[in-house]
This record gives sequence, C-alpha cells and structure tokens, in this order.
Amino acid sequence: MDVLTIEQFRANFPEFIEDNFPDSAVKIRLSLAAKFFSEETWTDPEIRNHVIGLYAAHFLKLEGSAAEGGHGGDNSALAQVSSMSVDGASVSYDTNTSAEDGAGTWNLTAYGRELWQLMQLFGAGARQL
Repeated sequence: MDVLTIEQFRANFPEFIEDNFPDSAVKIRLSLAAKFFSEETWTDPEIRNHVIGLYAAHFLKLEGSAAEGGHGGDNSALAQVSSMSVDGASVSYDTNTSAEDGAGTWNLTAYGRELWQLMQLFGAGARQL
C-alpha cells in the first residue's frame, strides 16, 4: 500500500506550507507514523493515510513552524488555559469541552484530538504510541 507522501500531506493539510515546515520535518513525521499505524490495524488505506497525516500534523504543530522559531519553538500558545490573571485582566477557558478524557498531550492540538478519537473508534486505543 502507498503511504501518504509529502505532496499528499500538504494537499490534505494546506496550512503546513513548505516555507514554514520543511520537507525534511514532514518526511520524518510521516515515516514515523507509517511505522506506528500498521496496515494490520488500519486496513483501510484512506483511513490509515488520514491518521498518518493527523499524527504528522499534530507533532509538526507542537514543534512549531520556521516562522515560530522552528523545531522546539515556543508552544505556549498551544496550552489550554483554565484560568490566568495578570494586572487585573483575566482569562479562562472551558477545557473540559475541548479535551478528550485520557488523551494527555494529544489534547494539545485539534489534529491530536481527532487522531485520539479515531484510535478509540478503530480499536487502537490500547496500543502504545
């Protein structure tokens, strides 16, 4: 079965443009995902390629784009604020409605939350990733 290519990934996730996310960064995430999401568990090629794309998108988003400082950039904007107050201004978010119970760091991006949901639906929830 053909695994998701960099070109297909960029077509499916157009926000990950090459200027901000070099091919080398995308390639390593797609390669890792192809190993983690086996053909034995993910028998439908379209669904398998979608979860491979979600996995790559999740980690690329966490690593940050070149515009945000490249790999390991500041990811504080991804944190789900529950309550914060500075100089009389405060912010809080209802993190329970957007978080998947037990998903841990998969909750940090929309891609990770969708991937978590699909892993639960397709019976991959018990697999160690």
